[in-house]
Amino acid sequence: MKWPICVITGVTICALAGYLAPTPARAAAELIPLYTPPAGGTAYVLGAGIVATTNKYMQDTQIVHEASTGTMEMVRRMEQREGMKKPALAVFGTPDGWKAYRGEAEYAGKPFTALRAIVFINASDQYLITLASSGIKSFYDVKGKRIGIGGPGSTVANSALLFLEQFGIKKQDFKPYFYNYKEVVEGIQDGSLDGGFVGGGYPIASYSELAARQNARIVPVDEKILDKVVAEHPYYYKTVVKAKSYRGLDQDTPIYGFATALWAHAGMSTDYVYALLKTLFDHKADYYAIHTSARDMTLETALKGIPVPLHPGAEKYYKEVGVIKK
Repeated sequence: MKWPICVITGVTICALAGYLAPTPARAAAELIPLYTPPAGGTAYVLGAGIVATTNKYMQDTQIVHEASTGTMEMVRRMEQREGMKKPALAVFGTPDGWKAYRGEAEYAGKPFTALRAIVFINASDQYLITLASSGIKSFYDVKGKRIGIGGPGSTVANSALLFLEQFGIKKQDFKPYFYNYKEVVEGIQDGSLDGGFVGGGYPIASYSELAARQNARIVPVDEKILDKVVAEHPYYYKTVVKAKSYRGLDQDTPIYGFATALWAHAGMSTDYVYALLKTLFDHKADYYAIHTSARDMTLETALKGIPVPLHPGAEKYYKEVGVIKK
């Protein structure tokens, strides 16, 4: 059964309400924000799962789920919290984690050297989606079109621009709209957009909704360009969406993706990050229940695509369970 975005968001809100309802025993719990991308994508739902699971079993702290417009906003908020010596967590893609940590691209001159990784969350497939009637059959066809590319500063938007450039399509060659997944789908449906980028783990709710209502298409990525980008930017991967995975998808379709991780900053307590990570793995059945893609997080994949230093609390846990050899 394919669930529309509104249902998934509603379920998430209900889950959070159940787990986060104030009780006398937790009145004094420290509040820690966990920033995620906006509603409509897998990272938002998985962030909600982390919040629900940890709040259920950790009694001295309470994580508060806060949606953002994209990765740049999350990084900015984390830097502010780090400067105030207050804890903060976030879920976003490893490409931006690498650039933010090193001060590259849109983070040029402002490296966030205190950024620390906790755990790989999931593999985030990226689709360029459109209607079959749009005339967009390849990335080359984006020229002159109205395209939703993700929230401003998000890994989705930055990745979309990078891949389009490989096809000779610069930002000024089309009309980019910094829309979230819900807005992309609505724009395609009402005709205000010709296409747009969405992302997450399979099944991607926003595309499932569009494909259920319209004759939609996932635009394939040229495999030679895929190979080139992955070789130059190893935090990306190439994969295929299998035929029949969605309504109307009749053949395997090559796409790209990137890893998503849970992040902290270096000033956070080693004991707290250790306890959070241990709680997630000790009670992974609760976490896995939130979404199919939650199962991507295992001890075997814990360090997948992690491009920056681990938080000491995460390192302590991984040494204890044998992920990192002592």
